[in-house]
Amino acid sequence: MRTYEAMFLVDADNPDFDAACAPIRDVLGRAKAEVVSLKPWDERRLAYDISGRRRGLYVLTYFRAEPAELVTLQNEVQLDERILRALVLSADHLSEDAIRAETPATLARARKAAAEKQRAASEAAQTAKESDEHAKPDQTEEQAGSAAAEPAPRPRTRSRPRSRQEDSSDQGSETEDDPGRSHKKA
Repeated sequence: MRTYEAMFLVDADNPDFDAACAPIRDVLGRAKAEVVSLKPWDERRLAYDISGRRRGLYVLTYFRAEPAELVTLQNEVQLDERILRALVLSADHLSEDAIRAETPATLARARKAAAEKQRAASEAAQTAKESDEHAKPDQTEEQAGSAAAEPAPRPRTRSRPRSRQEDSSDQGSETEDDPGRSHKKA
């Protein structure tokens, strides 16, 4: 048996990935192939309509099959109307790590789950902070009076930038001691 990589294009209207992959599993089963990996690649708008569909779900599949069964697989793909397109390549050169690697769709799904988790954690922290603020006693009148009596901090002032004339006059006075280095006309 040899290892093959296949990219299938199926209709993207089905929101359930397992249901969308059912035709792929059926075709591979009829070709006596052993599925190694089956994962979503991406859902995209198609450059042109294929069988009246504008969007498609790309499914990356790795499987093992006998080379003679590829003809059966190609025929089954052509006859199954649920599979819009398919491309099968030899993948004997790929390692198991490359076959198990994440796809753009699975990475996006993981990033989205991590973002949701982080958002939920920040909301929980914000809720805890607000409940702590409500639990603290109010300031006493003495603390409030001392806070009001403190003067407001003065704004920081920037020093005035030097003008070009000041810079050139400084430069001229430094170089007048050495007539050979003077930049002024005599």
